[in-house]
Amino acid sequence: MPPKLFDTHTHFNFNAFKDDCREVIERTLKEQVWFVNVGAEAKTSRRAVDIAEKYPEGVFAAVGLHPIHTYDDKFEETVKGEKVEFVTKAEAFDKDFYAGLVNSSKKVVAIGETGLDYFHIKKFTEDVQKQLRKKQQEIFEQQVNFATEVKKPIIIHCRHLEDFDAYKDILNILKNNKNKLSNRPGIAHFFAADKKIATELLNLGFKFGFNGVITFTSDYDETVKYIPLEKIVLETDSPWLAPVPHRGKRNESLYVEYVAKKISALKGLKYADVASSTTVNAQKLFGLI
Repeated sequence: MPPKLFDTHTHFNFNAFKDDCREVIERTLKEQVWFVNVGAEAKTSRRAVDIAEKYPEGVFAAVGLHPIHTYDDKFEETVKGEKVEFVTKAEAFDKDFYAGLVNSSKKVVAIGETGLDYFHIKKFTEDVQKQLRKKQQEIFEQQVNFATEVKKPIIIHCRHLEDFDAYKDILNILKNNKNKLSNRPGIAHFFAADKKIATELLNLGFKFGFNGVITFTSDYDETVKYIPLEKIVLETDSPWLAPVPHRGKRNESLYVEYVAKKISALKGLKYADVASSTTVNAQKLFGLI
């Protein structure tokens, strides 16, 4: 059955769903919500592909190396209401490995998530920050080039510190590779910059992902209004960022409905039109129609 909604960015391939992944996916598909499990490094990219291969339709994968997995670090995150330690080990971008995943499955529809994350490196010394920024930039550019080679759109993660520094560096890399970008270059996942940067990404052909955050803050209202509906796709980024009325709980793809409803309210459009348009946008971007 065709999808009613499309979540372009979820993480059922992460440990937050290790106990009930199958049940969550089955109830999601039952409601005609399709989704892309997005990888963050080799392990979760492989898992995303393995999950996608189990379902005849509606379940897809993106494979890539997230910037926080390019160096060793330790975080805390909340899983099912409990604080757990989250450790990352530095990985290089193994082109042959990711090419193998792409070639092994028609369910791989994008490369990512990849990009720059300057927020999480702010705790390091200035010299170390400089080294890590350079490393992230190099690995991001490698994945931009790889996406071009395998003819897949990219899913861009960007978390800045101030003055949208990471977005500006991402734009520089994209512009330097502009001639290599296809007519469906990718998604600015969880877009959180201003209209000026939005315009530059629009000019490069990118689409913009909005998630549950727009249901509990007005910070992105003007940006959502500014970006044309044909350039918007829905996402959850589950298990995080659950929308109102589920805020504070584990997020999942079914809740993408609330993101569509908020966009319809902000733009003064019918919910059905937002649901239909964003679903078509996603399918076209991923080469599904």
